[in-house]
Amino acid sequence: MFVFDQLKRNDRPLRIVAFSLLGGMFLLLAGLWHVQIMSARASQKKQEKNSLRQISIPAVRGKILDRNGRVLADNLPRYDVVLFLEEMRAAFYQERTNAVLPEYRRQNPTNKVTSAVKSRLEEEAAYRVVSNITGKVSTFLGQPTTLDRHAFVRRYNDFTYVPFPVMANLNPKQVARFAEQLSDHPSMELQVQPVRNYPNGSAAAHLVGYVQRQRGAGGPDDFLGINGLEKKFDQQLHGAPGTNWVVINSAGYRQSEQAEVPAEPGQDLYLTIDLPIQQATEKALARCMVTDGNPVRGAAVVMDVNNGDILALASAPAFDPNGYVTGLSAADQARLEDPKYTPEFNRALLGKYPPGSTFKIITALACLESGVMDPKEQYYSEGEFKVQNGHTIHDEAPPGYYDFHRAFYKSSNTYFIFYGLKAGLAKISEVGRRFHFGEKTDPEGRQEIVGDFPRPEEIGKKWNKHQTADISIGQEITVSPVQLVSFTAAIATGGKMFWPRMVSHLKSPESGEDKLIHPPGRLRDQVRINSQHLELIHQAMLADTENPDASAYAAFHNKREGTTAFHVAGKTGTAELKSGGVKTKVTTFLSYAPFDHPRYAVVVTVEHGSFGGTSCAPAACAIYRALEKLEAPQVAKN
Repeated sequence: MFVFDQLKRNDRPLRIVAFSLLGGMFLLLAGLWHVQIMSARASQKKQEKNSLRQISIPAVRGKILDRNGRVLADNLPRYDVVLFLEEMRAAFYQERTNAVLPEYRRQNPTNKVTSAVKSRLEEEAAYRVVSNITGKVSTFLGQPTTLDRHAFVRRYNDFTYVPFPVMANLNPKQVARFAEQLSDHPSMELQVQPVRNYPNGSAAAHLVGYVQRQRGAGGPDDFLGINGLEKKFDQQLHGAPGTNWVVINSAGYRQSEQAEVPAEPGQDLYLTIDLPIQQATEKALARCMVTDGNPVRGAAVVMDVNNGDILALASAPAFDPNGYVTGLSAADQARLEDPKYTPEFNRALLGKYPPGSTFKIITALACLESGVMDPKEQYYSEGEFKVQNGHTIHDEAPPGYYDFHRAFYKSSNTYFIFYGLKAGLAKISEVGRRFHFGEKTDPEGRQEIVGDFPRPEEIGKKWNKHQTADISIGQEITVSPVQLVSFTAAIATGGKMFWPRMVSHLKSPESGEDKLIHPPGRLRDQVRINSQHLELIHQAMLADTENPDASAYAAFHNKREGTTAFHVAGKTGTAELKSGGVKTKVTTFLSYAPFDHPRYAVVVTVEHGSFGGTSCAPAACAIYRALEKLEAPQVAKN
């Protein structure tokens, strides 16, 4: 009680000090009460008005690469100018107070400013401010841009906390000007976003496919696989998007950022395609001869006969997938939707084409196995064949005597119809079924056609004996170029039929870990073929390119275009199609090389061609010349 005893004395200075201390303690206690009680309640009320919003952060999409790591699809940085609307509230308020509200009162002197009117005026003020900034940025960077009112109003009302894009896809010069003059603007920033890019344009576009921009309502734009492998492997390529949690207030403005989960980049996809071979194949296909004067419509496929790897898969006409990313013009859109050319249509996988005389290989095997044809026997052709139903089939080969060898490289229709009728449709169908005609080439259900080919139970019903003559020479039935190249590879390797492989593996860009999609050399079947019969076929196919009287000889001995050191075994084919009373031709050339040690199978098919030897064989020869050049450095190394 020493303190109170001292205070009882008339010690004025001491009393002043004591009361000052007591007053300070009282103020401190009052302050603590305000902070812990009153402010806590106010903070709680304010916090209740705030909320969390999730902003998705797109992952960097995985690359698509060829077998040697050459890029078919990757990403480029896109630079966009964005505004942070929460940092412009003062400018919005000033515009509403000084301009928008006075204008409204002058025009509506008797109206009250209700909450609904106030909201519209705030929206108008914000639009004017942002529109003015957009115009200034547009003028300064030399890129005409106007503010889309609908897009702005939607973003302002629902997603104020998300950066608003003012100008997209700046070029390097514009980026430099922005960094020099506009980077210190308090509410403006240059945002970098990855954008899909196809550096080789249309190369392998039908296989790779394309993506399209998905507009992000509450976050940045994203890209979704729409076609081809971009679609089939979209989940793996897309990666896992990140998340940014943002605290926003009752007005919809960003208050703070709570947490961020980083995005995980997509996996890289490796194909079996060899880019230089692909480009050479596309170039050769584009130069094929057509009879209607229009751009080439057709397909070309190159396969490694020893493991089934597709080294090139081309379809014409082609398209540039970059257009779907940057935006298609009206002219581009019209071209893509043209039903006559259908550039997006993958003719290599989805084209249903009669194989024409290339099917005579199957007919020959059926006749040889059934014993109805002696390869050395002479058959006299009159230049046409009258079928029992009154139908007459004309022969491009001249009248005269033919044994098997000459009939094959001269592609005599009458010869193969005569013996095909003897063998019968059931036998021809059975041999064709061994090579899996009429079936898909992908066990996982890749988008492709099956084609029209007689099943045993359909013979005599859907398929009758009167069709045998046409089927013997590759009419009536249909196959795809990929089916045909698989068949050719099996002929080249003595019956080894592989599943065609187009996708190799996925690879993580972060860990480097590989995930095999399809192993090489997946043997589908070991087709039963008599070795002596197969040798007859091989020699006849070699004669088709090396006998001066053969249908493909000129294409492989053209001094102006150049020939190939490979000895190529091939077969030409020409089939007729009737549509709306109009006849057109589908021409084909199938082949493998080198003859002694086969490595490649090449199939070229062209709509509206002249003949297989003139429209397709020259393209195949050009592809083989390219293969030789690409092999030369490897030979030099070894």
